[in-house]
Amino acid sequence: MSDFLAQYSMREKMIVVLALLVMIVIGAHALVIEPYQERVAVLEEEIEQHRDDLGWMKSAVANMPAAGVNTASTEINGTLANFIDQVVRKQGLRGQLSQMSPIGNDEIRMRYSAVEFNRLVVFIAQVSSSGLMVKDIRISSADNPGIVDSNIVLVRR
Repeated sequence: MSDFLAQYSMREKMIVVLALLVMIVIGAHALVIEPYQERVAVLEEEIEQHRDDLGWMKSAVANMPAAGVNTASTEINGTLANFIDQVVRKQGLRGQLSQMSPIGNDEIRMRYSAVEFNRLVVFIAQVSSSGLMVKDIRISSADNPGIVDSNIVLVRR
């Protein structure tokens, strides 16, 4: 290698070294710095979107209609699945209920698809006033604003 470099003048060696340094700087920028900056920008946009979603949810909760919730406690007669089915029908959520599975006598798991968030909250308030407690709930946003998919596990108190 030294024989190869010996045939070039000092000026030519400096040009090759400078070109190599420029290539290293450009490569580092293209392979490290620029992807990092793009990822940071994407994450900042996602954070801003999540903040907007949280603000919308807070305002939606503040504007929830209280008229849809029956404050009088309803007694659960019969099986838990039948009671939940009746409440689902009263609330008009039958089309969005994609699965309902009893877990023993005191628990039930439900899966809703593309349900309006406000109607889901009203449903939860209705069953809570009837002596049921939310054991587990998972809500994820759907394609449209205000529409969610959810998994709910209710248990008798």
